[in-house]
Amino acid sequence: MPSLSNARFHIYVKDSGANATTIQERTGADNVTMLPNVGREGQTYLYHILNHWDSLAKHSIFLQADVHNPREFYPRIRNYFDPERTGMLSLGFSGNVCNCHDCDDRFGWNDDAHLLPTIHSRIYYDSSQCNNVLLSYKGQFVVSAQRIRGLEKELYQDLHDAFIDEASWAHQEPFLKGRADSMSAPVFGYSVERLWNLLFQCSDMDVAWRCPTLLSGNRIGGNIEDCQCFD
Repeated sequence: MPSLSNARFHIYVKDSGANATTIQERTGADNVTMLPNVGREGQTYLYHILNHWDSLAKHSIFLQADVHNPREFYPRIRNYFDPERTGMLSLGFSGNVCNCHDCDDRFGWNDDAHLLPTIHSRIYYDSSQCNNVLLSYKGQFVVSAQRIRGLEKELYQDLHDAFIDEASWAHQEPFLKGRADSMSAPVFGYSVERLWNLLFQCSDMDVAWRCPTLLSGNRIGGNIEDCQCFD
């Protein structure tokens, strides 16, 4: 993929028994950082954003340890990523839209904590204008530094703290509603997985309706604007 030929790789490891030096030698990664096994991938992404705020790459591709559906993932990068214009490009399921104030999905998740309108109000300062929201999935996406820094740093910090603080609302009732929760596998992680499009101001309904599925690849008569928001 020529557009990623100069990419640098930063691996975060949450296995306390792993050896960072060995991992770096075997993978050729530019950086390997050890973290406590807390917060799934959402906490890791937020940690990276907060700790590299002033030195973020022009674009960051956030991925879990294994790429979901690599057969479709790599063509999506090749066909849609624009090094000059991409602001936010989700690399998960397409077209999953819900009502901002009463949101759930077919996987059994629901926004009973009203995170969507709360976060929308912190981004746009008016939750009453939050109508439909495009959800993100699989914890894999491309986002620009410009779009990340389009929000106040405190919002990322608050989400991060909800992961790592055992006494936070994200680890207590009534948010949990009896669901099993732990610091390494928090229920809150499933909510954050769905928030990235909203956080990075790419909940455009044109993207929701026009972007083809990862499997179908391209829409007849479509173009690269169909699946992303440009800066």
